[in-house]
Amino acid sequence: MKVEKCDHKVKCDFGGCRNLATYYISTRGLFKNEFAFCEECMKNLYSELSKIFVPKAIESHFKPNRTIRRRKDEKD
Repeated sequence: MKVEKCDHKVKCDFGGCRNLATYYISTRGLFKNEFAFCEECMKNLYSELSKIFVPKAIESHFKPNRTIRRRKDEKD
C-alpha cells in the first residue's frame, strides 16, 4: 500500500464529497486499485484511524540509575 500525491483531476472517492482529489492510495495485489481522496477527507480519515491505531512507546534497554537520584536528594 502506498500514498502518493495525485496529479490528475479526479473526484474524491468518499461518498458525498465533490472536491478534487489531492492524494491517492494505491494497493498492489491481484487487482490494482487506487482510491482518491481530497485533503479534507484524508485528514478526517487520518484522525479516525489514529483513534484506533495508537503507536506504542519504545521500551528502553537501559534501567534508570536510581543511585544518582538518591545522592542528589541527600545533598539538598
